[in-house]
Amino acid sequence: MSRIGRRSFLRTAAGAALGAGLGSAFTTQQGGLVFAEEAANNAIPTRRLGKIGYEATIFSLGAGGNTPIMDLEQRDTGVAIVNRALDLGVNYIDTAASYGGGDSEVIVGDVMKDRRDEVFLATKTRQRSAEGLRENEFEQSCERLQTDYIDLYFFHAVHTIDDLDTVLDRDNGPVTVFEELREEGRIGNIGISSHSSATLMEAMDRYDFDCVFMTVNPAGLSMDDPDYLREMLAMAQEKDIGTVAMKIPARGGVLDRGVTMEESLGYALSLPIATANIGISSVEILEENVELAKAFTSLDDEKLTELEERARS
Repeated sequence: MSRIGRRSFLRTAAGAALGAGLGSAFTTQQGGLVFAEEAANNAIPTRRLGKIGYEATIFSLGAGGNTPIMDLEQRDTGVAIVNRALDLGVNYIDTAASYGGGDSEVIVGDVMKDRRDEVFLATKTRQRSAEGLRENEFEQSCERLQTDYIDLYFFHAVHTIDDLDTVLDRDNGPVTVFEELREEGRIGNIGISSHSSATLMEAMDRYDFDCVFMTVNPAGLSMDDPDYLREMLAMAQEKDIGTVAMKIPARGGVLDRGVTMEESLGYALSLPIATANIGISSVEILEENVELAKAFTSLDDEKLTELEERARS
């Protein structure tokens, strides 16, 4: 069985059944799904999250990025966004212990206490020592999220090879605790996030990761080495490692360069990406992004290149 984990398996089966009901609404092209029409029953299209096996909606909710979801002073708005996302069928949520100093996990947890079974839940840690992770951070994340189980746990912001060496250090690094937590049934899958495609390629060579979380946008913003992106994605595809994209609009920086949200989302989803994870500032923007995901059609190489040239000029 894949590494999806004990609590997510039934949800995966349900998602696969829904996907099977979409009929001929899509074909495969450029490593992505081409949806010529909206899916049956107006559902958000899904893609398999690599060997994890989970069918993730191609738009997923990010709980960072200076949004209300990471600010307790905007708690009601943040909770409303998370609830509305689940109402619309979004089935993957990403947060992190560092977002808002833990506030993001608290707000997501406000919803998880009642709706945990509706979502594949990912969170991340910047903890670089085994002792600190075991004794403090993981349990604190679970407490804030009001759950005893994390579907996908990421090493957060591993941007350099030196940092990769630290997290994979079997004497003092957190990797052994990740593995212990997976054996104990507390986490389902192990991932790594980075702004560097070169670092992610090295990581995939050195460890059997289940998922990678990387920056993807046509402007190359928040990307240490954008020219390596496609090579890294091809490597992940070959190893059947799940791929999650972040920084789609790069906090508006891409839009400031004359690229629309529809184009930037289309750029990411035309690459071999399972889901585009986007931070949302209001229910209205959430609904707009969901509709863009439903209407997605794959961009060809010429259009992808044109977007890159326009956004980087």
